[in-house]
Amino acid sequence: MDAAQWDERYRASAGGVWASEPPAVVREIADTLRPGTAIDVATGDGRTALGLSARGWAVTGVDFSAEALGIAAARPGGDAVTWVRADVHAWEPVASADLVVSCYLHLHDNAAAIARVAGWVGVGGTLVVVGHDVENIAAGGHGPSDPAILYTPELLRGALDERFRIERCERVVRGTGDAELRGGHTHAAIDTLLHAVRVR
Repeated sequence: MDAAQWDERYRASAGGVWASEPPAVVREIADTLRPGTAIDVATGDGRTALGLSARGWAVTGVDFSAEALGIAAARPGGDAVTWVRADVHAWEPVASADLVVSCYLHLHDNAAAIARVAGWVGVGGTLVVVGHDVENIAAGGHGPSDPAILYTPELLRGALDERFRIERCERVVRGTGDAELRGGHTHAAIDTLLHAVRVR
């Protein structure tokens, strides 16, 4: 989907598409870190950016949908986040960040896109990527059905270079209590998680 299609989806959503809380695994990792600066890539209607901001992070939320960003900015705490309308392929932050998070960004150049956003992490900072795994199709979980845009641990691991130490890169099962969509979903889902630290 392009930006116009996402704008239409958000316009039709009556208040937002995604759940109100960041994914549980993102909360778990972020809660082990000292809050600093964070970039939420493909922030959508803001659940991860707002969740991090509420935990003390200075957050920039980036998305190419103006409608999504409008919903995010209007939510409680939305005025504490810097919202940027931009494409991940073109935007560059003014400074590196202590934490870069990408949740459910699925593109035909996934590895290149993740490598690009990894470059936004400062030395000593953390990268967290979570998205639908290719095995999610057979599992019947919510998400894209095109395997060409889905993740595997091998794909995400291969997106990083020697500047990063990988803490975790694995498939994780996300239960119905950790819903991606507003209103929840009835099936467990299989995601790929990458958690890495930039060491140089």
